[in-house]
Amino acid sequence: MNRRLGKILAGALLLAMSGHSVLALDGVALSLKLTAKDAEHDPDGVWSDRDLDNIRQTFGPPDIYTARITTSNGTWLLSQTNGDCNMQGMCTAQLVLIEPGKAPKLMANPQMPLGGTAVLSPDFKKIKTSEIGENGRPLAGSYDVEPVK
Repeated sequence: MNRRLGKILAGALLLAMSGHSVLALDGVALSLKLTAKDAEHDPDGVWSDRDLDNIRQTFGPPDIYTARITTSNGTWLLSQTNGDCNMQGMCTAQLVLIEPGKAPKLMANPQMPLGGTAVLSPDFKKIKTSEIGENGRPLAGSYDVEPVK
């Protein structure tokens, strides 16, 4: 086994053992996990209390799913609720970059299955998802990672 592959496998093993994201062949897999059931408040501050109240009034108890990875660029946080999902079961997520000493930045808002997995490219410029289109067929989603206005 060559040295580079050994480092990649060791990194993937460490990430998997930590319960966080896993290294994928084409980037870092951010696998959403339920972190706040019937949330009154988002501990990460991605979703406002008002957002959560609107979900509660419209859809029922708001649940928050998150995945995070810490890199040299800062912490990447992928967060999703059960309150913005379409008929195909695709829900909006928020990819946020948290850099020390700076306000968190919304970098992408991909569509993906509730509690699904997205892959952040090694250069942090794309996030890829597996989606279900309006016709009910699977499709690959790809989103630019840049500050969302």
